[in-house]
Amino acid sequence: MTTTSFTEHAEVPTRIGGLTIKGELVAREDLTIEGTFEGTIEAHGHRLVMGAGSRVRATVHARVVTVLGRLEGHIAADLVDIGPDALVDASVMTKQLALEEGARFNGAVNTERARAAGEVARRKSGMGGSSA
Repeated sequence: MTTTSFTEHAEVPTRIGGLTIKGELVAREDLTIEGTFEGTIEAHGHRLVMGAGSRVRATVHARVVTVLGRLEGHIAADLVDIGPDALVDASVMTKQLALEEGARFNGAVNTERARAAGEVARRKSGMGGSSA
């Protein structure tokens, strides 16, 4: 006889929905926001998704940022993907930016600083070779 447990499902990334949160959020795993958030989001090395119903006013740091809702603030990420119905009013520092058809973006994009920041991080971790 096989027993099924509801707790045996695959891991689901952290999801925040139906809430209004203000403050500093530090994520140690991938994160999806469906509600309203205001503050700072630190998800270094992880993916952050702002769902279609989200309203975020924040400074965001993550490996990958996907915006499907509304975002106002600053984004620093390796890859930023702005979905077809998204509204973004932000300064963006990224290596890659994808704007899907229908996306609305107002702000500035800086790719050179993102590359330089990545190089500094590699050198600090000893992976960038010698600087002599």
